[in-house]
Amino acid sequence: MKEIIILASGNGTNFEAICNYFSDPKKNVKVKLLITDNKKAFVIKRSQKVGIDCWVIDYHSCKSREEYNKKLFALLKSLDFDLIVLAGYMRILPDYIVKYYEKRIVNIHPSLLPNYKGLNAIERSFNNRESYGGITIHYVDEGVDTGEIIFQKNLKILKNWTLEKYEENIHKLEHQYYPQIIEKILKSISGI
Repeated sequence: MKEIIILASGNGTNFEAICNYFSDPKKNVKVKLLITDNKKAFVIKRSQKVGIDCWVIDYHSCKSREEYNKKLFALLKSLDFDLIVLAGYMRILPDYIVKYYEKRIVNIHPSLLPNYKGLNAIERSFNNRESYGGITIHYVDEGVDTGEIIFQKNLKILKNWTLEKYEENIHKLEHQYYPQIIEKILKSISGI
């Protein structure tokens, strides 16, 4: 049985899609824990709904970014798991965590990297009137959305779409492909 830890900061739709996908016991993958940096995040309610334990390390209750990162690292080191999955996690992991878990942290980004790294990628690509958007699943490295690309899926942006319609379709791609790619990564670590 492979085990994953999910880090999330917000609404948690990717978190819930991953949990639902791996709720099938034949998948032989367990979502072990949700860790959030935001005590008000809706993802906490989603974790209760799907029966996954949640650990809150509230960023704003810490005296500094370093204090927060040390607490997160201590918690991660106390756990046994195979992969860290970022699902709408809005913090940049420090180099020492990234190096410690090299090739064991994955992230999803709502653009075709290397385009539109960082925040507000959906809005920026839409406002630039791109013909295509999409999603990228990548390993996390020390940069912002610069890690090795594992998977990309493009999405034609239709002329009659609003920003909301485009965002809705990006999220559909995320929910469809992120769990499948996580499963492939876990299989490559050593068969499940």
